[in-house]
Amino acid sequence: MKKLLAILAILGAAAPAFAVFEDWQVGIRPNAMAGCYTAVANDVEGARWNPAGLAELQGWQAVGYGKRLWGIRGLVNSTATAGLAVGRWGGAAVSVQQVGSDLAKDQNLMLAHGFALTDQLSFGYNLNLYRVWQERFGSAMTAGVDVGLLARIYRKWRVGAFGHNLNHPSLGTLREYDLPSGVAVGVSYQPFPGIMGGVELSRDAGYPTRYKFGSEFALVPDRVTLRAGVLNEGQLTLYTAGFGVRLRGIMVGYAFEGGHTALNGTHQAGLGYWW
Repeated sequence: MKKLLAILAILGAAAPAFAVFEDWQVGIRPNAMAGCYTAVANDVEGARWNPAGLAELQGWQAVGYGKRLWGIRGLVNSTATAGLAVGRWGGAAVSVQQVGSDLAKDQNLMLAHGFALTDQLSFGYNLNLYRVWQERFGSAMTAGVDVGLLARIYRKWRVGAFGHNLNHPSLGTLREYDLPSGVAVGVSYQPFPGIMGGVELSRDAGYPTRYKFGSEFALVPDRVTLRAGVLNEGQLTLYTAGFGVRLRGIMVGYAFEGGHTALNGTHQAGLGYWW
């Protein structure tokens, strides 16, 4: 256990540059929209933002991401997610993630499922297995549970809610280290096909409330989409932008997050396939 506490101390000393499982939520589309995705989440990218949206999956979807956090050499997030429609049972997904460097890593295996409760309301949940590894001091594991709801209102409006790590998982016994946990509530509006905007409030335990604003515009319908967003958390305001290109089922995307006064921007690239 002393080894585990040493791991956590090392990672904590690196904050805000890096903290345990702080970069759990990823996705080209969500990150380009400043994380304003709880009330959108209608594809496999939404599994980490609101698994209730998996109820809308059609066929198979798979996507992989890679990014170097805040431009810090060796601090990399690699994530891959695959999902499929399972008929009247909605949709299911599996996702694997590794964040960190050669010396210390956060690893996550996520199983997700979403299904329709009614024609307008869906429910979803994630089962997460977390593992922290450090080269000199070994590893430790724990598990977490997420739940989500997504309601479709008059076709143009969507309301979503998501709770992350609701069982408040922790690592350690002599001194417990709580993994990030929190809730998010959002609203999205799509006045016309290819145009969408949204607003979201989220809060993790021990942190200020985040205010997120995201938008999406289809420059070429079903082919090229532009995205942008703004995130405010206390005195910190971040700006995001990105795009997605789809052709014959292949998706190529990019997302950028910048505006931090002390850190460089984060570039994220993704490649996926819809079939």
